[in-house]
Amino acid sequence: MTLIIIISIIIIVLGALVLEHNIKNRFVLGAFCLSLIIGGSVIGFAYLSSTSNYTEPDESTIRHITAQQQAFGEWYTIYKKRLDNIDYYWGLYHRVMKDFKEEKISLSEAYHQLTSLEADISTLQNNIFQMTPPISLDDDNYDLTTSLLQKTKAYSAAQLKTIQATRMASEPEKNLTDSHEQQVQKLNNAMLKNSPDMLFIANEITSLRSNLTIPEVD
Repeated sequence: MTLIIIISIIIIVLGALVLEHNIKNRFVLGAFCLSLIIGGSVIGFAYLSSTSNYTEPDESTIRHITAQQQAFGEWYTIYKKRLDNIDYYWGLYHRVMKDFKEEKISLSEAYHQLTSLEADISTLQNNIFQMTPPISLDDDNYDLTTSLLQKTKAYSAAQLKTIQATRMASEPEKNLTDSHEQQVQKLNNAMLKNSPDMLFIANEITSLRSNLTIPEVD
């Protein structure tokens, strides 16, 4: 900003010198120079006002944000591991579906794999549903964490519902056709009918990151 002000002053001075030789009317010249000075003063005042509003965080504020970071960080470490497990199991589910479609596994094998996967995801969901936001968080951070957790619980529940529906559709005893194409279609219908929407938690994560970041001192 200082460099901009210096350049502006140089331009004003040079402009005034040039105009002094080309404008005969001293009143017009003076008015022009005055308008430049007023404009520069307004810009400078606006800049100083904006910078003067900045206050360096005091020690108590830094300690408070640090405590919030620690509380959320410990909770988020557990949450992130469970979120990674959600993605991992969802990947396994789609691999079973792909392997069955490509006839790498039989309908019976698909059923057994989906049954095992359902048990794993059920255990994971119980762990997720037992999670609660840290009570030491500020109201805003607590609400953001609650929103993040509620979305994750809904996503996990829909994921489990999808696996359950697909596992039921793959039960060999209840399958009335030997057509592989029709069996694949039946499993796909169960998946498409119950699959969860995308898990959108970027807004919560962005807001929490902003709230838990100690302001930098210029």
